[in-house]
Amino acid sequence: MNIHLSIRAHPRYLIATDAAALLLVEMLLFAVSRIRSLMSPLASLFFGMAVIAGFAADVGFWFWKGIRAAELTDDALTVYAGRSLTPRSFPRATILKSRFSRLPGSGNVRLRTLSGKRVRISENAFPRQEFTRFVTALEIWVPR
Repeated sequence: MNIHLSIRAHPRYLIATDAAALLLVEMLLFAVSRIRSLMSPLASLFFGMAVIAGFAADVGFWFWKGIRAAELTDDALTVYAGRSLTPRSFPRATILKSRFSRLPGSGNVRLRTLSGKRVRISENAFPRQEFTRFVTALEIWVPR
């Protein structure tokens, strides 16, 4: 097997995904706030601000510690995280458990190594086609 596959994230994918979800949640909150017996105006304002803060924290956390790129070779999976693009390498033989989710728009990969280290790669910040191709190769690559 001769594998060399890499993917790179871009903030626009994460921000677009979060903005769409934020808009949907805010519209739902607005609809619920119109029924005064369900939610007071103050509670509506509080929940609206909390949702905005949560999505801002998600984007901030991705910039601070999120996986920006991943590279798969015959021997190892290397992920580059955070602003400094700190590389973390996971040799193939050390992968103990893997879980794959292919839900549209929210696919992710979770891996755990023999030493207990965990890595989670989420589709949110990656182009969908590239991420799908990467996950397909990773499913074949992970030892069973």
